[in-house]
Amino acid sequence: MNDDEVKQILIVKTSSLGDIIQAFDVLNYLHYKLPRASIDWVVEERFVSIVAAHPLVNRAIAFDIKKIKRHWKEKKNWAALGFSIRSMRQTRYDLLFDLQGNCKSGVVTFLCRADLKIGFGRKSVREWPNLLATQQRFDVLRTINIRQQYVSLIQKFFDDPITPKSQGVKFKIDENAQQYLQTLLSSSLVQKKTRVMVCPGSKWINKQMPLSTLESFLLQIEGAVHCSFLLIWGTEDERKNCLLLHQRLSESSIVVDRLELPLWQNLISAVDLVIAVDSSALHLCATTSTPSFSIFGPTSPDVFKPLGFHHCAFQGNCPYQRSFEKQCPLLRTCSTGACIRDIHPNQLFERFWSWWTAYNAQIV
Repeated sequence: MNDDEVKQILIVKTSSLGDIIQAFDVLNYLHYKLPRASIDWVVEERFVSIVAAHPLVNRAIAFDIKKIKRHWKEKKNWAALGFSIRSMRQTRYDLLFDLQGNCKSGVVTFLCRADLKIGFGRKSVREWPNLLATQQRFDVLRTINIRQQYVSLIQKFFDDPITPKSQGVKFKIDENAQQYLQTLLSSSLVQKKTRVMVCPGSKWINKQMPLSTLESFLLQIEGAVHCSFLLIWGTEDERKNCLLLHQRLSESSIVVDRLELPLWQNLISAVDLVIAVDSSALHLCATTSTPSFSIFGPTSPDVFKPLGFHHCAFQGNCPYQRSFEKQCPLLRTCSTGACIRDIHPNQLFERFWSWWTAYNAQIV
């Protein structure tokens, strides 16, 4: 197929939130290869807003089979599923890329209409029945950075190893969100200071730092950098933690209202630094040009950290001498979480300060 003939592309990547955000790099690559092509994306209904907000996505198509699994007797859920299937089949695509590689995405890929359906090969597909839904398959290394894994699949299809320089984008937000952002950034607390966004939350407790460690680390940063902290939360427990941090950092911190993802991404674009654990916050940061300092425990920064020198990671040590390539097999079950809970704040600050001074010297 000649590149000039490709006008419609469909990406199938339905979940999870972090995985979807990490797959956004393929949009930059496809736009580089096929700048005139229109790109649609099939995604679970709860993540439609973040995909639709990406400036390189033409149409985000909602597909939600979970409602059928949970409430299969309700006619409205079957009607919604039928509408999703009709929306997916509305266009016949030139190319379809299945970036998920499991049974669910295989069903979606099978239902969609496309001249050519591309997915992962037998060695790298997540669930083998997915192979039945694709026509061309390519294996990728599962030990490389997750963003490179997704891009590598597309590169192998085009037989082009060149990766264009990633540039930050701003997701689409409405006028009310823009006004909120301007009001927040015009606050006297964040004016003429280094704006540091702090995102302590994670879905998994064994990825979270103790609040006392984070507090001590931030106090050391406050003593070394003329900065203000924007404290971000997503759940009620995270909000309570942010309020506790605010009590200690009251003169230099703001507890930000709960943000919709597109607005959150725009705020990340406007700050000078993001501090986070391995979470959606860190992955959102990777879609911008804002630098990050991240703290890892039971997952590998080689796989999950954003790429580039402007992203620095610290990884704690496992006292039980467990090793892993992607994530610890005890991520969800370890009773101590010692790899992240035993990190000393002085260790964090030494690593941060070494990188931060080198980074700022580089950009001057």
